[in-house]
Amino acid sequence: MKYFFLICCLFCTSLSAQPSDYDRAWAAYTSGQYEEALVAIEQCIVSDSSDHRYIFLKGRTLENLYRYDDAIAVQYTALRMNPESVEARAALAALYYLSGQPAVSAQYYEQLATAEPQINRWKISWATALMSAGNYQDALEQLTIVENADSTNWLVYKYMGDCFYRLNKNWGTFNHYQYALKLYPNNKNLWGTFTRLLAINNETEAAITIGTEAVAIDSTNMEAWKYLGIALYKSGDSRRTHHALGKALALGDSSYLTISHYGVINYHLAQNRSNYLYYREAEKYLEKARQLDANDINIMNYLAGTYGYTGKSQKGLDILDEIDVMVANYDSVGMKSNIQRGHLLRRLNRNNEAANAFITAIKDFPKDFQNFYEVAICYDRGSSKKLAIDWYTRYLEKIDVNWATKKWTEQELREHEFVSAAMERIQSLKEDLFWEEEKRK
Repeated sequence: MKYFFLICCLFCTSLSAQPSDYDRAWAAYTSGQYEEALVAIEQCIVSDSSDHRYIFLKGRTLENLYRYDDAIAVQYTALRMNPESVEARAALAALYYLSGQPAVSAQYYEQLATAEPQINRWKISWATALMSAGNYQDALEQLTIVENADSTNWLVYKYMGDCFYRLNKNWGTFNHYQYALKLYPNNKNLWGTFTRLLAINNETEAAITIGTEAVAIDSTNMEAWKYLGIALYKSGDSRRTHHALGKALALGDSSYLTISHYGVINYHLAQNRSNYLYYREAEKYLEKARQLDANDINIMNYLAGTYGYTGKSQKGLDILDEIDVMVANYDSVGMKSNIQRGHLLRRLNRNNEAANAFITAIKDFPKDFQNFYEVAICYDRGSSKKLAIDWYTRYLEKIDVNWATKKWTEQELREHEFVSAAMERIQSLKEDLFWEEEKRK
């Protein structure tokens, strides 16, 4: 009999040593095995459905399985069973935020902030939910309360900067971002975001300053390089733009903004430096940009011009024909299109058609005097000497009606680089016409 009693004691002891369903559920949950945790916690609920801890853990498990609607329903039950549960209320607030219902999330965070006003993280979470719901002024009020209580939290200043940005108050945006960076100078994302906001808001000089500092701190900051490049592009600094955007691309940036601007800046560098390699780079990236957006007329126009320099003039004309279909009434892009058409036709030795393209551009934008000179070149190359003289003369008269008797200064000749060439060509053509007349006599 005593042996039977001893065996029973040992058996009960071994049973008590076995982990409970809750222990297994908790172990699985904390190790990230959420499906296993869900099975174990369901067994706990079957055994005792009155324990709110089981219901709460089931809700958290469902949340980690991204079953947000189910998790919300379960956490409602947990909160109803234990109305004082801060954890269940906080879980519901987070779940509504994750499920794309920030306004409802804000209501729960408000309850938490009201119940525990000394805890700043509830106010910060409340502000975050309000921001996501588009209520930036109320979010700013909560963040200001936190700032007054704790001025060392960089995230508060970052969020305040976000609010000011959405409220179109740039001064507040920039000031608070700068203060956030003082508190957390190694924050790569914040440096990039700040550079971006400055660049897109045309605060070009500030964007260049912040962007330059950002990449000096971390040379792998892709967003900072990107928007530093955009700011430099707006400032007209082609060399540094090329460097910054090239860095962004090397770091893996594949955005349309970077690719298109990099293509365009290579085109401008090729024009300024007469460097064929830049034209090849321009062609490569402008083609990539067009693959990303086939209807960007500005990119199409640049690509057409680039083809003219890489020996693909007919391909360029085909693109301009597409632009003609897309744009019925030419705007400034249309003018550029006609200019590009003129250059491409001239490279194909279709000089009369080229002259007509430049003349169309003049009709739309008569103050672009360069096109008068381009028409003259077309007629000159087409052996229409009298028309060439006429258009060279028109060009010079647009620059200065007294061009023939004027004492041109070196500075004026540099400013109007084709004046000397036009005057010399007029003289040469008149001499050719004189000798042709003499031969006829």
